[in-house]
Amino acid sequence: MSSLEMEPDTTPHQTTSPWYLGIDFGTTGISAALLNRRSGEIYPIYWELVGAKPELDIPEINREFTLSTKTVKTDFNSVKKIYRLPSIVYIAQKSEISDNAQEETIEAKPLLLEDFKPSLKVTIPYISIKFKKQKLQEKPEESFLLAPNFSATTSHEPVLQWSEKHQIPLSLVKQGLVTLLKTIQPQGNVQNSISLIEKDTQTAVITNNYVCGAVGLEHETFVSALAQLESVIMGSPASWPEAYRFNLREAVLEAGLVKNVNQVVVIEDAIATALSELTSVTENTENYAISEFRRGGILIVNVGASTTELALVNLPENGQNLTYSHFHCHSFAYGGHALDQDIICQLLLKDDDVGSLGKNQKDREKSGQLWPRPGYPDLSIRYQLQQWLQSSSYRQELLVTARNLKVILPSEKEFTLNIGDNIKYLQQKDLETKVLEPFVKQLNQELNNFLSKVGISPVGINRAICTGGSGCWRALAQWLRQKLPNAIIVQDAKVESENVELGQENEQRSDNCLSQIEDIKVTIGRVAYGLAILPLYPQIVNIPQQQYNDYFLLWEILQVFSDYPLSVKEIFQLLEKRGINTRVCQEKIQTILAGKLPPGLIPSHEDLILLSEVSQQNNDYQNLKEKPLFYRETDSNRYELNDEQAEYVREYLTKLVAGSGQKLEEPLIINN
Repeated sequence: MSSLEMEPDTTPHQTTSPWYLGIDFGTTGISAALLNRRSGEIYPIYWELVGAKPELDIPEINREFTLSTKTVKTDFNSVKKIYRLPSIVYIAQKSEISDNAQEETIEAKPLLLEDFKPSLKVTIPYISIKFKKQKLQEKPEESFLLAPNFSATTSHEPVLQWSEKHQIPLSLVKQGLVTLLKTIQPQGNVQNSISLIEKDTQTAVITNNYVCGAVGLEHETFVSALAQLESVIMGSPASWPEAYRFNLREAVLEAGLVKNVNQVVVIEDAIATALSELTSVTENTENYAISEFRRGGILIVNVGASTTELALVNLPENGQNLTYSHFHCHSFAYGGHALDQDIICQLLLKDDDVGSLGKNQKDREKSGQLWPRPGYPDLSIRYQLQQWLQSSSYRQELLVTARNLKVILPSEKEFTLNIGDNIKYLQQKDLETKVLEPFVKQLNQELNNFLSKVGISPVGINRAICTGGSGCWRALAQWLRQKLPNAIIVQDAKVESENVELGQENEQRSDNCLSQIEDIKVTIGRVAYGLAILPLYPQIVNIPQQQYNDYFLLWEILQVFSDYPLSVKEIFQLLEKRGINTRVCQEKIQTILAGKLPPGLIPSHEDLILLSEVSQQNNDYQNLKEKPLFYRETDSNRYELNDEQAEYVREYLTKLVAGSGQKLEEPLIINN
């Protein structure tokens, strides 16, 4: 396999495993690569389809979403490698064969679960225990936990309103990610994800059986590498809260990829994208030197399915001098799926009477806004629109149609489409003026604000990388050329990963500087590649962010308060006595003292729409929002703890970590 064109750092790591796994969990697919830190070699992960699960009766419309079943539906003799596994699972009902049977079978027509990545940022799932008083029986059974006239019931919280007809616990969505991660095993996904409560009736499954491997590694070496991973590195949108990173770490632990939470590192997707630029493809270099044409101001524009991630970085001559402070990141909550929705709203249903779009339609009618504005995040409206689109086969067909139109219209000036009983005549210019131009206009505004905040002029950018699943639009490259007059514009083409064969010699390209390393980047994606090579540049990891996450700091602040008010200086001193380096997390501490609960601890106002009506009224969420956690004495500038509210927070934090592999008593220790 091709080595990274840099001198590997071999001496400090002889006592630890050299193997690291970078995983890009995207909204539409998951890709990964192994890195041998001693040799600097990278090995792309692939999946081979070995058979479908016959017990699953998947509705035909849902098969359109299951990309992995389209290429090989019945012929399993011609097995193909895929380098991006679709992020699709099914929620299947479990039913016992008989009253005495131990085994369980899967009922027909499981529920399609796709695009579930954004749900994992809403909050952290937990098990709620409710006590109910009941009438005493004549001979009540003794209990060490409860009085005989009380019963306890458990339930998963929160519950998502997935569609108008279906509700799904957030814990089950997280298990969907666990199920996908378990496919990164040499023996394949031989076991479905387990339930958290014994009497649960649902489980997350995938439609096919896969065998996993790595290009360039023998099977025995691959098995050995996975068994002794030093770390797993994953990515996150820059603006998403700590809850998402918590859920990622928990999923990695439950999938059994590593045993300790300190072995899971999460960095920004945009930084991982930028890291893909650190490898020279034109010459052999030493001491991690960076190619001259890759130095200077670099702009990253990564248009993913859920968000568009921006990053600015000035690469030094030596990559080992690159630190986290060199990067500036920004996240725009609009991506490929919002483009799909805008195609549906602006081109397919604009003149149609579609009826009610959800329980909050009256509120939107008052504001005069039924559809999301093209190019704008408008998250609350888009969440409701997504629930509406998931509620029938016809509406799911609209999503399939929108995704197909993104491929067809850029190359066809006109297109005729049958939707139900209606015939639509679509033109390329309609897509450009009604969908793409509004997006580029808003993206331009986001970039202007970002550049202004960082303090750099567009003329100071030497190179721009436009990538991501929706980053291949010609309009984006044209906009960047006009916006950045001095920059080289690099736009990645969209590659179907099942049509690529890595690791094979190509005589016609033997002298091409776009070597096998570049093939790997394009095939598995820049994010997966950048995540995998992060261990070669450990100084890029934001150690304070990893060690002192928002929820750990909240817990620690509660521990230092007693019955009397404290000044900020006294709070810092008490935290330092507990071993916390307050110099690197002052801003976070002061934000908590100002009365703001860390984002994602409970669902935000706009994310509440994603929950069922019952979960929206969750008692824990209501209690935490009811009163401020701290009172500030204006005359003495001291903070007093609201004891009643503090007890709610402590109990809630205890519930969140009760069944997890992550605890709040100690900070995360990241090994470099």
